[in-house]
Amino acid sequence: MCIQANGADIANSGRASVVKISVSTQGGNYSQPWQGQRVSGGSGSGFIIKGKRILTNAHLIADAKFIQVQREGDAERYRAKVAFAAHDCDLAILTVESEAFFDDTRPLPLAKLLPDLNDDVTVLGYPLGGDRLSITKGVVSRVDFSTYSHSSVDQHLALQVDAAINPGNSGGPVLYNNEVVGVAFQGLSWAENIGYAIPLPVITRFLDDVADRTYHGYPELGIVHRTTHNPALRKDLGLSDQQTGVALSFIDPFGAAHKRLLPRDVILDINGHRVSNDGSINLDENRVIFSEVTERMQWGDLVSFRIWREGREIAIPIPLDNPTDPFIFRNQYDVRPNYLIRAGLVFSPLSAELLRTMDRNTSNRNIQQLYYTFENVKRHALYRNRTEFVVLMARLPHSINTYAENFVYGIVTEANGFPIGDLADLKQAVSHSTNAFHVIQFQNMDEKLVLDAIAADAADEQIRNTYGILETEYLSPRPKSSAETGTPDE
Repeated sequence: MCIQANGADIANSGRASVVKISVSTQGGNYSQPWQGQRVSGGSGSGFIIKGKRILTNAHLIADAKFIQVQREGDAERYRAKVAFAAHDCDLAILTVESEAFFDDTRPLPLAKLLPDLNDDVTVLGYPLGGDRLSITKGVVSRVDFSTYSHSSVDQHLALQVDAAINPGNSGGPVLYNNEVVGVAFQGLSWAENIGYAIPLPVITRFLDDVADRTYHGYPELGIVHRTTHNPALRKDLGLSDQQTGVALSFIDPFGAAHKRLLPRDVILDINGHRVSNDGSINLDENRVIFSEVTERMQWGDLVSFRIWREGREIAIPIPLDNPTDPFIFRNQYDVRPNYLIRAGLVFSPLSAELLRTMDRNTSNRNIQQLYYTFENVKRHALYRNRTEFVVLMARLPHSINTYAENFVYGIVTEANGFPIGDLADLKQAVSHSTNAFHVIQFQNMDEKLVLDAIAADAADEQIRNTYGILETEYLSPRPKSSAETGTPDE
């Protein structure tokens, strides 16, 4: 049975509710996408919450092939499965099939509010180097927005504590007054006794999101702002001395605010919270960035703005219903790399993982172009007429492609007269030939790659056998088109 606990009992029974998680993982191989990486193992922590579930970090179970959980003092390991993985906020829920695992356990209760600065907290977990539960103490030193390293792009509230959070502690609870206020998730390798936890608002939002048995993820407003301390800027925007807020400098074409908010709009108020000139608001007796309001909302919710636009105040409600964004370039997990091999030429979509296989500090113009595209895809509207950038990522040497070296790392724009908006387009295009040749055009290149179509088809099987390739392609389901997703047509 799973015993329901009162807060006063947690100090003694909490040990049984914190579990060790052992994971075998195998991620995608983005340098040789036709084969997986080697299988590796790791361990971390988690804790039992209401509903006979285990809360932990998404980075611990990312790309997992086999998961086991173990309670302190119990020699048996139990098979666990991932129920939900939220890679954008580094949280996950595991379930255990065996009811015996939960015997004599008590779910740890979640707090109602965050602790204040300098409040004492306790971190529980299983750091590497032992099988016994570790308990460390520290104080809350900061609550601020921070980039979550697991996705590399998402920013959420983070709780900084001066307690050591070492490898293996990840996924363990951070307790204040015997209640959970955070989930340990990352530390600083170059600093002593500085660790970070995913705080209560992010945890509760995640749990609310999966209540309908589907994880929808964070809706994105898609706005970039600047402070309005500068008197010249305030005068240019027509703001009075009494007005406070932040000025918008960029609107993401894939965000919920697209075509609703505009550059130079000044956000004065969000859901009744007055926005200061530095972008902060008062929320739950804390001073936080105004975007924390939408951070706690779900898809389909309505957020209300009061803005200053061209000399007048306007009320603008915005539904948080933005389309899927193929150009966020988050780190990818639990998916196979997409690729296509033809005539020994390996094509794959541009991604953060693909870039990590390359040397950024290089004079190779094609690689430099990939980084430029990756970082400026939205600001320079490079996303038009495509759902991904198809890259010639490698050449498997063969006489059919001897003169193709200069095209490696190039972005494909056209093949056999067909525009290329994704990898499926390229597959379709090379099923045809132009006057018995395959002709491929690359971005910012005058020269075209030309292959003898008949010789290329004949070489495919030989190349497969030479390089031990079982599958010459893998394409996941095709992303929705611009018309289907609401991609801007500006």
